[in-house]
Amino acid sequence: MRRHNTLGILLLVIGIIILLNALNVIPVNIFFNGWWTLFLIVPALMSMSRQGITAGNAILLVLGVGFLLREQGWDYTQYIVPALFIAVGLVIIFRR
Repeated sequence: MRRHNTLGILLLVIGIIILLNALNVIPVNIFFNGWWTLFLIVPALMSMSRQGITAGNAILLVLGVGFLLREQGWDYTQYIVPALFIAVGLVIIFRR
């Protein structure tokens, strides 16, 4: 039953957005810079919701978000090395 509610709400929101775009209330362009990254992000999120967080879907999500940020003009490359140190530190601290 929950899946039908989620799908219904998603379709309702999409319909409202399309209607507001047609009425020129809000401009919507589905082909934004980096739209193709959704082909990485959405499957990763779906996999996480079904199987939990695994190394594979986490890597896919990080790559998708990274590519999306790059397409949107964010230069995140200077944060990669510190983020790696933080991630490795957290893994060492919370390792079971």
